Amino acid sequence: MRMTPSAPARDRTTAVWRFMTLALCAALAACETAPRAGSETQAQVLDVVTDRHALRDGHPELYAALRAGVTRRELDEGRLVEGECGVPDVAQPSGMRWHTVTVLLPPGVRLSRGTVADVHELRAAWPAPDGGVPARLHGVYAGTATALGEAGATALGPHTGTRCHVPGAPAGQWRVTLRGPVPAWAFDFAAAGLRRLDALRDSDLAAGRVLRLGCQLKVLDGGDWYAPVWVATAPDRLRLAPGDVVRLRTGAEAGSKDAGPPAEVLERRTDVTAPGGNALVRCG
Repeated sequence: MRMTPSAPARDRTTAVWRFMTLALCAALAACETAPRAGSETQAQVLDVVTDRHALRDGHPELYAALRAGVTRRELDEGRLVEGECGVPDVAQPSGMRWHTVTVLLPPGVRLSRGTVADVHELRAAWPAPDGGVPARLHGVYAGTATALGEAGATALGPHTGTRCHVPGAPAGQWRVTLRGPVPAWAFDFAAAGLRRLDALRDSDLAAGRVLRLGCQLKVLDGGDWYAPVWVATAPDRLRLAPGDVVRLRTGAEAGSKDAGPPAEVLERRTDVTAPGGNALVRCG
């Protein structure tokens, strides 16, 4: 027999739902929202950017692969894999300089995590300003070398991987330890980030006019819960440093799927003091 809730039970349920609805509305009303692209807000300089490779906007590990023509469909098929290898470098705390290398596998090839593969025709998304080898590259699959733990793969410092350069290997060929396939959803974020960074001018980067900026939003309890970040170009007349507070015309947020418009620094705020510690100036 089907049971029908009593009137008191129905009243209690209705009251609970009404309370939850009012609480949600109150919370949403008290939450601050990120400034929309094209609006103005105040923001704080986080970094002065002089090298695109050092700017972590979205999924920079995929930029070289997209530059090489890798498609979303190939990620859907699980064919783009990410690997790692190391180059001895006494300037690094671990004694090694680590490189992330993406590799597009041929159709039908499936390699497990820890497989060691040879790659060639390595390329970066952009040339390094100092003429060196960037930390993130894309290479063409040249075959499987060996499994992790066997000859050719060694534990190097805090990482377990391979040395990029193998004695006797053809010129331009590297050996990498594969981590696994790149998730397909990362493609859209990487494609937008690549377009945002391509829009930056080399002259602005070299002059220190490209900045990474952020501000803080709050929720009902007054706590900081979200800090939108933008990459923007400042006018030539302004020389800004980390901690400076500016008036910003917002654009596409860093790390988003929006390719544009770009953000733009309008002026320095001399009437606002940046908070200390890890806090940022409030948006608005």
